[in-house]
Amino acid sequence: MTRSLKFTLILALAVVVAAAAWLPLTPSRVAAQGAQAAQLMPRGDVKINGNPAAGSMAVASGSRITTGKTGYAILSLADVGQFYMGDNSEIIVNFLSDRTRIEVTAGIVRCIKTSGALVQVFTTRCTHIDVIKGSIPVFGGPEASAPAMETIGEAQARDYPERAYIRFDSTAMDDFRIAVFDCAVSASPALPVIPPVIPLSGANPAVLATVATAGVIAGIIPIITTGQDDAPLSPVRP
Repeated sequence: MTRSLKFTLILALAVVVAAAAWLPLTPSRVAAQGAQAAQLMPRGDVKINGNPAAGSMAVASGSRITTGKTGYAILSLADVGQFYMGDNSEIIVNFLSDRTRIEVTAGIVRCIKTSGALVQVFTTRCTHIDVIKGSIPVFGGPEASAPAMETIGEAQARDYPERAYIRFDSTAMDDFRIAVFDCAVSASPALPVIPPVIPLSGANPAVLATVATAGVIAGIIPIITTGQDDAPLSPVRP
């Protein structure tokens, strides 16, 4: 092989490598990266943006996640925590540069924070909140300047029986549940019965370790009395 031919081949290889570095990420590479930031672990009847969710999968900002009568799910966010959806629930998630926003449109979601990242959970339906750990300020408006209406402390619960915008902010390692219900009902609905913990196939060890830790915490925290029979809290279902 002549020296000029070798030089030509080396130059061509360098061009290919440089071009590959600047090409947009393929969907599979995007999914692989996204899985490190936002990972959905469904069980049973779970859909994301109307499509069945099967196995652990990445979740993009703006996604709508729904669970059916036989479904529940864990949404794990790196450097934030986990969100546990009960059956017959629906949330819309948005990942912003400085916060995570979760709109609850149906059912129940539990948030277990593992950092002080800002999480905002909001809804426009009649709402129930109970706080297992931490302190959660409540806001009546979406704007950043909206004043706090009140603060729900640890081992406290509250119903908001009128349809209106309501937002719950978490800036610490909090643990709390939000449930929405039919405003025609005078009291919040009974929270779902919790089955035994089932190991999640496909979950990474770090997530499973966090879930196991949450289970220990849930086992030693007394049930919050809200005028209804409530099963013990579980790390797998809210």
